[in-house]
Amino acid sequence: MTVRQIAAVKTARYAVLGPEDGPTHDVWVACHGYGQLAPYFARHFRSVERPARLIVVPEALNRFYVGEIGARDRRVGASWMTREEREADVADVVRYLDDVFVAACARADADPQTVPLTAFGFSQGTASVVRWLALSPLVARRATRAARIILWGGGMPHDLDLGDHAGWLAEAGVTLVAGDRDGFATPGRVLEQEARLQAAGVPVETVSFAGEHRLNDRVLRGLGEA
Repeated sequence: MTVRQIAAVKTARYAVLGPEDGPTHDVWVACHGYGQLAPYFARHFRSVERPARLIVVPEALNRFYVGEIGARDRRVGASWMTREEREADVADVVRYLDDVFVAACARADADPQTVPLTAFGFSQGTASVVRWLALSPLVARRATRAARIILWGGGMPHDLDLGDHAGWLAEAGVTLVAGDRDGFATPGRVLEQEARLQAAGVPVETVSFAGEHRLNDRVLRGLGEA
């Protein structure tokens, strides 16, 4: 048996909060977690809306039914990637996020090469947004790849060599956020992330709150004001 690959066109969607017709002073690109959808995830970011801030929430390319097979009214979620055909999926995600970023900036009269960018990831989305910053030729041409990197309930991709990317990561700095009862980003894993970043010379700030593996409006509002 021979297995081959073919590039296919897929219609994707993203949610936007803020001034789609400008002026735009800064842009947030926020990648949701496993099993979530952009329109619902985007609602959390109303707490960080500002008159000239564009918030872009791309939806992962792979939708699926969540819940027990055969159940009525099963919820739909989306996933960024799996271990199957991993390298192809990573490349697809990078191209896709480039396209979303450029399209959203164009509608908002913002220059994708110069507008200050906050890269936000939640859970599975943390690895996706960091891979985009690291691997995108479009982002690499920016004077500063990101002004801020916020990783909530997740961390850096395990296979990313931080030594190779320490320069732009240090410029942005990394904020790690997790609830004290997060079953995924446990206190121990957060400490491991801190140590890994610090060893590479990347400034890291850790924010903890009373809660589980989910966003917290109060904490998110504080990050939006920083």
